[in-house]
Amino acid sequence: MVLFLILFFILGTAVGSFLNVVIDRTTQGQSILGRSYCDYCRATLGVVDLIPILSFTALSGRCRHCRKKLSWQYPIVETVTGLLFVLSFLILTVSGQLTITTLLYYFFLISILIVVAVVDFKFSLVPTTLVFLASLLALFYNYFFLTSGQFVQSVAAAFGTAVFFLVIVILTRGRGMGEGDVVLGFLIGMVLGLKESVLAIFLAFLIGAIISLFLITLGKKHFGQTVPFAPFLSLGFLISLFWAKEIINWYLMLY
Repeated sequence: MVLFLILFFILGTAVGSFLNVVIDRTTQGQSILGRSYCDYCRATLGVVDLIPILSFTALSGRCRHCRKKLSWQYPIVETVTGLLFVLSFLILTVSGQLTITTLLYYFFLISILIVVAVVDFKFSLVPTTLVFLASLLALFYNYFFLTSGQFVQSVAAAFGTAVFFLVIVILTRGRGMGEGDVVLGFLIGMVLGLKESVLAIFLAFLIGAIISLFLITLGKKHFGQTVPFAPFLSLGFLISLFWAKEIINWYLMLY
């Protein structure tokens, strides 16, 4: 088991390194193919520069060529991806749902959510093309691996969640939420289903409110100023994906 955990963490950090490339290049309209390079001096990076987490640590977070400071985005994304891959393996194993197909499906969803969260955090932009791709994959996955009733419910949940966010966009005239959140809401409904989607949205608003109040207290934000919402939606999504059943059962026990 420990060997699998180590291997999946290493795999996750490697995927996280690739996700950093996707995050940086897609927002600039560049191809994700080709050699990696320093954003400052444009020097082509070698193997020694690209070992996930270790290269950043060994080089003290600086480019080996020009010594400019590198963004903490790189080791954070690599570490988070590695940890989430390990968590996916553990949860699917404990729940008895572990198959190669389901594990790869979880890995793909995690990867898309990380890119969406980081891009929205940095640029206040949701990469809807990637979300549409994930929604299409989720649609096929549900069609082949769910019962017909469950499949219909997932599609209904997807449209219901998207409409919920669309209403918010219309009522706030785009100031309270962006159109990208509508697309992300569709993916949430397609993957999670109705009850789990409600939980994910509730958690997203709750976490978003807590962090916003914290930022206002620190003077980093002021009332009326918007914050990117996709990171909170992604976090609520992941919490529901992993622990929705436990959270819902715990809530029902309170009553």
